[in-house]
Amino acid sequence: MLSLLDGTATAGIRADEATLALSAPADSPQEKEADAVLKRCLQSSRKGVMRGVTMVAHFAGRIPKLQKTATVDASRHISREGAVEYTVNERNGDSTVQKELIFRFMGGESESAGKDNSKVAVNEANYKFKYKGKRQKDDRMAYVFEISPRKKREGLFKGEIWVDEESCLTVREAGRFVKSPSVFLKKVEFTREYTIRDGLAVPKMMQVNSETRFWGVAELNIQYGELTFEDPRSINGNGL
Repeated sequence: MLSLLDGTATAGIRADEATLALSAPADSPQEKEADAVLKRCLQSSRKGVMRGVTMVAHFAGRIPKLQKTATVDASRHISREGAVEYTVNERNGDSTVQKELIFRFMGGESESAGKDNSKVAVNEANYKFKYKGKRQKDDRMAYVFEISPRKKREGLFKGEIWVDEESCLTVREAGRFVKSPSVFLKKVEFTREYTIRDGLAVPKMMQVNSETRFWGVAELNIQYGELTFEDPRSINGNGL
């Protein structure tokens, strides 16, 4: 019934697996510095790709209008080919919230993983970029870019991307999808944060707020942790 994102959050906003570019020439010294960071991303667009890894994912869903909540603890496995699979370890709370928010999100992500995401990738073909300055995140400095899609296409969003100054990896993404991924949703807003570990942008958390046509606001929070790699070489992509 309710299709939450249908996997577009993963397919469209993994900027660490895509190239970034400015939409206008850099003028100030800081803008030139930021442009240099983005050029490094162009030269190493596959840096930080996670493959052959398993992590814990804790889901907490809520539909305020119905006063319903639910939680699901699962193992999230990414194969060496990029396929995403979930194994549910524990679930509690309302079955509707579990089914229509949490399990639909899992299914959408698994379905879209590994597919061609060129039409929703965060790059200069799909987006315009505007440098907004530097900000601190997790004791590191990041370049903040405001992004807006060139077309109103499903999977594209308007918002911000934070690029780590040192590693050139994405550490934060936030915004609103410009086109609803489902007829049951009026709008979808999200925030996704990463932490830098061994040259990877590792998922840390994700928050999704959706306005549904039947239940009003639906909230989903995901916390990630406890990474286990199948092969140490997978950390830097050499295991591909």
